[in-house]
Amino acid sequence: MTARLLLHIGYHKTATSWMQQRLFVHEHGYHQIARHREVWENIVAPHGLLFDPEAMRAVIAEGMRAVPAGKVPVISSEILSGHPFFGGMGSDDFARRLKAIAPDARILISIRSQMRILTSVYMQYLLRGGTMSPELFFAGDPELGFYGFRPEHFEYHRLVKLYQELFGAENVHVITQESLKTDMDGATSRLAEFAGNGSFDGVLASHRSAYAPSYPEYAVPLLRRINKLQKSVLVPAPTIRIGTTPDGFYRVFGYVLRRPPFSWLLKGYHPVSALVERTFRGRFDDSNRELAKIVGHYLDLSEYGGGVAVPMPAAATSAAKRLAAAR
Repeated sequence: MTARLLLHIGYHKTATSWMQQRLFVHEHGYHQIARHREVWENIVAPHGLLFDPEAMRAVIAEGMRAVPAGKVPVISSEILSGHPFFGGMGSDDFARRLKAIAPDARILISIRSQMRILTSVYMQYLLRGGTMSPELFFAGDPELGFYGFRPEHFEYHRLVKLYQELFGAENVHVITQESLKTDMDGATSRLAEFAGNGSFDGVLASHRSAYAPSYPEYAVPLLRRINKLQKSVLVPAPTIRIGTTPDGFYRVFGYVLRRPPFSWLLKGYHPVSALVERTFRGRFDDSNRELAKIVGHYLDLSEYGGGVAVPMPAAATSAAKRLAAAR
């Protein structure tokens, strides 16, 4: 009997690439049955007047037939949580579309401390060719009728609560990016238990390293100006074109600035993080407290603000220690 489908919806910049490339693999008892393209074409992109759940149901049915015995079928795509450059608009609609497509699925939502994820989102904005300063980017909607960054997208409790209402609280699991760094064995073991993955025996040593780290913040002033002269997703027709972001001069200068002597001289310069701290400190405290209430006892949000610190259950801690000792 094939295991139930696990739907991982993101958020963006919460170790989603690492999970897709290094966690949700056969060696760990998972089998991915669809990728970003199928998710985009059949769930996210269709106009609301044209959306038909049967299209993605057919993709899932075909993928499920190819799942090896004992593997958990997975669809992991952070675009299902809404795009952070544009306020995460549509995330609620995507949730309802998923319910129509796969009503019995288990839902995985990955999150990250807002004070860190906002900086990472801006760095990703540059990687896609953005030219706005951090101040302008975080200012939000640029004009009436045009969507921009919105902090409410990162009030995680709202989307988590919606998925709990649609799929049942027992079928929604939240994992933090921080837990994957500080307690990888415990976090991935709890996820495997939730997903019904009985063959999971810990993350392989070869699969533990970080995936695609960002360029340093001190490179921001130069990189965003280079983007004005390069073709990209966000700047498809620059007046003068000297390359294509994220390649060309963007990659060259990003590579150079990441290394000595710049990494020695400028390592203390974090302009984006400093702006995020000044602008959003305390902004998400109420949301984090609400998230702690609705998710349960397993989630440690001590780095999230709001005075929330939920300890890991003793049983889970012991299990993680036993797994580590057995490695």
